[in-house]
Amino acid sequence: MSKGKDDKGRFTKGNLFSLYNCGGRPPKYKTAEELAQKIAEYLEYEDSLKRPDAYSGSGKGIYTLSGCALYLGFNSKSSMDDQMKRSAEFSNVIERFKLFLTHWNEQKLYWAGTFHAANFWLKNFGGYKEEATINQNQKIEANYGGNDVPTSRQAGGDTQSDQSGE
Repeated sequence: MSKGKDDKGRFTKGNLFSLYNCGGRPPKYKTAEELAQKIAEYLEYEDSLKRPDAYSGSGKGIYTLSGCALYLGFNSKSSMDDQMKRSAEFSNVIERFKLFLTHWNEQKLYWAGTFHAANFWLKNFGGYKEEATINQNQKIEANYGGNDVPTSRQAGGDTQSDQSGE
């Protein structure tokens, strides 16, 4: 039997070529509860920052998806999406945080001076759409074969070439 292989010829755990070695770093958060606790810390951290009411609208924190990703120690927002793929529990934690952000931005629509930012967030991340319905009920009648409608030449023409007879 070769070094680093089991009795069936497969690489053993810990071997560089083993199927057990998926590469990459171990996950930052071992449990979904640990991740949820860290997100709660992020919200408390944002609330602790002293910002004028004009910036936050309510005197509370300014919560963002990228701000949370940074606080959690991720390098990108897509790393949060990767956490969602780990299990249903992790997915639930991230989805609830995104739902919280949607709720918070819905509330911001009522705060003075924050409409445009909240509107942008809701359309791009909150699942809202801006739709317009245009009613185009038009009735078009065409009478083919009847001689009661004169051609442009018979009516004197409506362009210079029609009037000059060219």
